[in-house]
Amino acid sequence: MAKMIDVSKGTARRLVDIHGWSAAVLGLALYIVVFSGAIVVFSHEIGNWSVSGHKQGEGIAGNIDAKLISLAEQVDEDYLEEVTLFQNSAGELITFFHTHVNNDEGELEEKGTRFVLDPDSLEILSRDDGFREDMPIISSGFLERFYIDLHVRLHAPGVIGLYLTGILGLILFVSAVSGFILHRHLIKDVFLSPRLSTRLMNTRDRHALAGTWGLVFSILLAFTGAFFSFATTLGLPVIAITAFAGDQHLALETIIGIPEAEDDTPKNFVGLEAIITNSQQEDVAGSTPIFIAVQHWGRADSRVITTHGPTAEGSMFFTNHRYDGVTGEYLGEKPGLGNVPSTGSTVIGLIGVLHFGWFAGLLSRIIWLSLGLAMCYVTLTGLQLWVQRREKSDTWQSLSRFISVIGYGLPFSMVTAAVGFLFSYSSSEYDVENWTVTGFLLGVVLSFIVGFVYPVAEQREKLFQKITGLGFISLPIIRLLTSEQSWAEYSHAIAVMSMDISLFITGLILLVLSTGIMRAKRFNVKASVETSATEPAFEAKA
Repeated sequence: MAKMIDVSKGTARRLVDIHGWSAAVLGLALYIVVFSGAIVVFSHEIGNWSVSGHKQGEGIAGNIDAKLISLAEQVDEDYLEEVTLFQNSAGELITFFHTHVNNDEGELEEKGTRFVLDPDSLEILSRDDGFREDMPIISSGFLERFYIDLHVRLHAPGVIGLYLTGILGLILFVSAVSGFILHRHLIKDVFLSPRLSTRLMNTRDRHALAGTWGLVFSILLAFTGAFFSFATTLGLPVIAITAFAGDQHLALETIIGIPEAEDDTPKNFVGLEAIITNSQQEDVAGSTPIFIAVQHWGRADSRVITTHGPTAEGSMFFTNHRYDGVTGEYLGEKPGLGNVPSTGSTVIGLIGVLHFGWFAGLLSRIIWLSLGLAMCYVTLTGLQLWVQRREKSDTWQSLSRFISVIGYGLPFSMVTAAVGFLFSYSSSEYDVENWTVTGFLLGVVLSFIVGFVYPVAEQREKLFQKITGLGFISLPIIRLLTSEQSWAEYSHAIAVMSMDISLFITGLILLVLSTGIMRAKRFNVKASVETSATEPAFEAKA
C-alpha cells in the first residue's frame, strides 16, 4: 500500500499555507473577471453615459454614401480590400479602410486608414494611418473599452490575457460542476432562510444560498467564457494543425465560409444607403445594422455584409445579411459559420446569447448582472469564511487584508477610473487614456492603504462601503458639471438618466450599509425573539 510522504509539522503547515494562498489568489483573479464581466453587460450604456449621451444625428442610417465615396478616394487603393463601418456608444461613425499584411513579427494584421466622423455633419474628427493595433484610442469610447479589456484580458498584453481569463473560466467551470455533483442539500439550500443567531452563521447561510442559486449560471458563464477566450487563441491553431496541415488561413476560410471566386474588374460601388434601408425591412433583419463590412470596394466581386443585433420582436441571435456590392441585390442571410445554416452555427450563436444575456433584452441583462454580482458575493464570502476559521494565524490574517483590498477595492478603483475619464474627456480628449488609467491605479493604491492601515475586517468593509458609496454618488454630479448641461436636457437620453439614477441609488445603499444599521437591526430582532422565547421557561423553573 502506498505510503504518504512523511514531512515535519512545520513543513506541512507551510505547504497548507501555500495551498491556501494559491487558491485565494486564483479566486480573487476570478473575482476580478466575474465582477468586471457583470458590469460590462451594460458596457454600451456605460459608454453612452460617459459622454453624456449620443451625439445628435442620423449616424449610420443617414445619408452617408457621398461621404464614404469621398473618403475612398483619399486612401491607398490597397486599403479598399475591406471597409468596415460602425457607430460607437458616443454616436460617432468609425470607418476603417484596410488590407491585411504581415507585421514585423510575421503575424497577419489589419493595416489601413481609420476615420472618425461626426454623426450629424459627417465632418472628419480624426484620421489615423497604419496598423490597427498601433492606432491611438478613440477617446469617446475609452471608458467602455477599459472595462471590457479588464474583463476579457485583465489588461494583459496580446493573447496572454485571453489565456489567463480562459484558464480562470475553466477553473470556475470545474468548481461549479464539482459543486453541483457534490452538493448534498441542493434543493433544500434553494429555499434556505439565513440564520440570525450569529454573524458567522448568517454569512455562511447567505453564502450557501447565493451559491446555490448561481450554480447553474456559473457553469454556463464559465464554459462560454472559456470558449471565447480559447476559440481563436488555441482552438483555431489546433484545428489548423489537426485538419488543415497547419494552414490557419485555410482553416479560417473553411470555418467562416470559403470566399467566392475573385473578379477584380473595376465596377462602381452601389452605396450603403439602399442596402441599409433594405436590411431594415421586417422580412430581412428588421433593424438598423450595428456593423457593416464591405469586401473589395469598387470591384465586380464586391460584397456587403450587414450585422444586426438581437431584437425584442425577432431573433435573439446576432444575424448577418449579404448583399451584392455592385447591384445592391440581397443575397440572403449568412450564418456565423460557413456559408449554409448548420447546427454548429446555431450552437455558436447560442453560446454568445448565454454568455452575454441577450435573449430577453433589458430584463435578461439585468438578471445576468444580478447573477454575476451574486457569484462575486459567493467568491468573496467564501474566502472570508476560510480566513475567519483561521483567525489566530497571522499568515491568514494577512490574506484577509488582501481579500478586502481586491474584493472591495476593485469596485472603488473602477469608480475612480470613471472619475478620471469624466474630468479628462471634458478638458482634453488627448489625455483620456492617461487619466482613466491613472484614476484606476490611484484607486488601487488607496485600496491597499485602507487594507493595511485598518487591522479589523469589519472596519475595512465599512470604510470601503463609505468611500465607494460616495464615489457612486459623485459620478452623476461630476458628469453634470463637466458636460455643462442641465439634467432636463437629457430627456432624449434615457440611458444617461437611468445611469445617473442607478449610480445615485447604489451609492446611497452603500452608505446605509456602511453605518451597520441594517445588520444591527437584524441581529437585535433575533436576540430579542430568543430572549422572549426563553423567559417563560425560566419563570416555570422558578
